[in-house]
Amino acid sequence: MKGLSWINFILGLWLIVAGFAISMAVRPVMAEEIILGIIIACLSAIAAARPQPAVSWIVALAGLWTLIAPAVINYAGASASRANDMVVGIIVLILGVINAVHRPAPVRTSA
Repeated sequence: MKGLSWINFILGLWLIVAGFAISMAVRPVMAEEIILGIIIACLSAIAAARPQPAVSWIVALAGLWTLIAPAVINYAGASASRANDMVVGIIVLILGVINAVHRPAPVRTSA
């Protein structure tokens, strides 16, 4: 399911952009978004190139962290970043889990 990995890759890139565009005023939020964006983008590119369940599970965990980060880090004055992180976190988490548990159908060879 390379398509799901590429969607997560794009969402990781979006987090990097959002860190600069949306969260500029709140430095801890900006750093969190950029770091998680880099992690999600890099691991999703690896998962797209060589599908491995372990890498997809790590992407899902990064999505979970993106989802719960607004509860851990002080997002005061960054409500747009909070909403963005929660939406992106949910999507990355769901796509990462689907990508991790999906097994391609075995290829039949004719005898």
